[in-house]
Amino acid sequence: MKNISIWKDYSKKTNYSKLNKDLDIDVLIIGGGITGVSTLYHLKNSNLSVVLVEQNKIAYSTTGNSTGKLSFLQNNLLDKIRKYSGDKNAFSYISFQVDGMNKMVKLINDKKIDCDLKEVDSYLYTNKESEIDKLKDLSKFLNNRGINTKEVSNNLVESKYMFSVDKTYMINPIKFVYGLLKDNTYPIYEDTSIIKIEKKKDSYISYTKDNKIKSKWVVIASHYPYFIKPMFFPIKVNLEKSYISASKKKIDKISLISYSNPFISIRTYKDYLIYLSNSHTINKDVDDLSNFNELLKKVKDLKLNPDYLWSNIDIMTPDGMPYIGRFKDNMLISTGYNTWGLINGFMGGSILSDIINKKKNKYIELFSPNRGSLGLIPTYFGNMVNNIEGYIKGINSNVDTRYKDGKKVMCKDKYNVEKKCPHAKCGLRYNEVEHTWDCPCHGSRFDINGKCISGPANRDITVSDND
Repeated sequence: MKNISIWKDYSKKTNYSKLNKDLDIDVLIIGGGITGVSTLYHLKNSNLSVVLVEQNKIAYSTTGNSTGKLSFLQNNLLDKIRKYSGDKNAFSYISFQVDGMNKMVKLINDKKIDCDLKEVDSYLYTNKESEIDKLKDLSKFLNNRGINTKEVSNNLVESKYMFSVDKTYMINPIKFVYGLLKDNTYPIYEDTSIIKIEKKKDSYISYTKDNKIKSKWVVIASHYPYFIKPMFFPIKVNLEKSYISASKKKIDKISLISYSNPFISIRTYKDYLIYLSNSHTINKDVDDLSNFNELLKKVKDLKLNPDYLWSNIDIMTPDGMPYIGRFKDNMLISTGYNTWGLINGFMGGSILSDIINKKKNKYIELFSPNRGSLGLIPTYFGNMVNNIEGYIKGINSNVDTRYKDGKKVMCKDKYNVEKKCPHAKCGLRYNEVEHTWDCPCHGSRFDINGKCISGPANRDITVSDND
C-alpha cells in the first residue's frame, strides 16, 4: 500500500529550478497549485512580467491530494450559501461553478490536455430521514433554475433519498495543472519559499532565504494565505481534514457524495474506486491513525483492499463561498474553497487575472475577501475556540512516537525533532500512516525529514538522525 495520492503515481513530477537571484517584475504569484497556475495561465497575454514561486513541487500539495471532481453538486454547500447569502447569491455561485466546469472541459478538449477527463452523472444522497425534505427542496431549487435533476438509486451506499445531475466530470488534477503549463513562457521556481513580504511605496518586496523579489502585484495563491494578518484569517475560516483511499475495483464510472457529515465521497479512476470519508475539523480530532483505520473498515465492508491511502486538508469559510479578489492595495488572494478547489481554483485565477488587467468580472463582488456579515460572528467565535483547542492539543504532542517496519519506536531514540510549527508555534503531531509531522492548529505539514510540504508554515523544521 502506498501512502500517497493516486494522482502522484500517474503523473510525472515537475523539475523547475530553485530561485537563485533577485527579481524586479510586475506580478509575483506565490503558490503552484491549481490557483497559482491558473492565474499564470490567464495572464499569458497580458504583456506583464510574471513569475510563479512554489515552496515544493507544482500541484503536489492540496491540488494533488484532491479527489479530482468537477461538479456543481457539492454536498450541503449550496444550502449553506442560501442560508447566509440568499437564493440570488446561491444561484450566482452555481452559475460560477457551471461556467468554470464548462470552461475547463472546453480547454481540455481544445488544448488536448491528457488528464483522463470523464463525463459522468453526479449523485447526491442522504441516509437520514430528517434530510429527505432538504434534498427534495435542493432538487427543486436546481430545477427552477434550469438544471435538471433525477431521482436515482445506487447500491454502493445506504440511501434514504438520492438524486443526480448529468454533464459533470472527473479528471486527474495534477495532469490538468500540468496541461495549463504546456505553452507557458513565464519563469517558474520550485523549492522556493517566501518568508516575508514588505510594502514599499507602490511595490512589494518578497523575501526568500537568499533573494528578494520586487513586484507591483502579489498574488497569494498558497493553500493557507499566511501574509494577511489584518484579515484575521484564522478566525474567519476553519480547516477540515479528510481521509482517502484508492482500491482496485472494476466498476462503471460514478461520482457520488453524501449531503452532510459524516461525508462520503466516491468516484472511479481507471480500474480504481476512490473513497473519501471521516472528514473533521483538524482541531477536533488529531488521531490520524484512528481515522485511517475507520476509513479502512468502511472500504473493507465493500470488499476492497486499498492500494493507496492519503489525506487532504481544505479551508472552509463560514458562508460557504470562497475568498477571491483584492485583499488590500495590489495584494490579491484566492482561497477557502470548502473542499471544491478545482473549479474554484481555476476560476479564481481568472478573476485575479481580470483584476490585474483591470477587466470587468461579474463575480468580483460576490467573492470579495473583505465581505462580512453580523450573522457570521458566532462562527468566528467558534473558529477562535477551535484554534485554541488545536494549540492545547499540540501541547500534548505525540512527536516522540513513530512507526517503523510496522513496529512502534520512539522518535527521541531515532531523531531530534523540532516540535513546534514555525508558523504559530503550535505543537506538532506525528502522522503514523503518511509519516509526516502535522500541525493541529492551521494544517502545516512536514515530511519525515522535516521539509515543509504544506503551509502556512514557510520554512522547514529541524529533524536530525541520531544514528
